[in-house]
Amino acid sequence: MTFVQDAQLELRHDEHRQLYDYWRSKRQGDRLPSRADINPADLRFLLPRLALIDVLREHDNLTFRHRLTGTEIVARSGRDPTGKRFEELYRGEYLQTALATYREVVETGRPNTSDRVYPLLPGRDYMRYDRLLLPLAADGVTVDMVMTLIVMLEHRRTDPNWLR
Repeated sequence: MTFVQDAQLELRHDEHRQLYDYWRSKRQGDRLPSRADINPADLRFLLPRLALIDVLREHDNLTFRHRLTGTEIVARSGRDPTGKRFEELYRGEYLQTALATYREVVETGRPNTSDRVYPLLPGRDYMRYDRLLLPLAADGVTVDMVMTLIVMLEHRRTDPNWLR
């Protein structure tokens, strides 16, 4: 059984527990791991569902940009968000919730899990997934990146050729 230091963190999936344990193993005391501490070869089996999100600090505001996006995330969403800011990709309530959740991770330096529904075609096609957000900090303190792992729960897509 995994010891969860973050009392509010609910890890319902083996992949989330494995990544969380790996992330914790890279911490040094209270210092957060950095991107440089993460070896992709150690996470080979998770890479298709992993994303790295840059934290951008602009004019006393936090915003976020996809630095790297796993192949399964790209295939399921039907687009590659790499290099794009959240505001370029998302709209409405989905955008506001994403910004608020990632800001909380950055401001607290604590991991977060949540069940999300991403609309592919509003009212028709969607992905429902659980995600784990883990803060990374080059200096061990100031979060500059968030590592994200999704576990797909449900995917409704009316196009039968979507994953070819």
